[in-house]
Amino acid sequence: MPISKAKTIYNWKKRGLIYDNYDELYEVYINTMECQYCQTEFTKNNCRCMDHNHETGLFRKIICNRCNVCDSYIKYPNGFTEQDRKEYHQEYWQANKEKLKEYYQKNKAEISANRKEKIKCDCNSIVSRIHIARHNRSIKHTEYLNSI
Repeated sequence: MPISKAKTIYNWKKRGLIYDNYDELYEVYINTMECQYCQTEFTKNNCRCMDHNHETGLFRKIICNRCNVCDSYIKYPNGFTEQDRKEYHQEYWQANKEKLKEYYQKNKAEISANRKEKIKCDCNSIVSRIHIARHNRSIKHTEYLNSI
């Protein structure tokens, strides 16, 4: 179900996005079909993001989730290669290694329990949380989706 225009604009403001004419920006947002940096087409799994400067709140671009997560178009103005991606994740891991290890050790039991938690799917299958993505591609689930 699509989110209403008013709710979308409300969420932008709540997240600190500043713009003169939100109605005009919303129309641009809705009609933008590809990332304004990498030209990747927006799909269900690669959604649009309203990028803005977190210090000033000013709008920058409508970009894909991948560019938004890595801030790739800001850090790599000449393009973000696969090698850049590997280096970015390696740097992140090195910088946060101790914090991440500590978090996983502290919450190991809870993380494991969450992964094993059973979920009832709309197609009446019972699936562990860790396997839900695989289940959603299964024949039974696909047949269920085609029947509704």
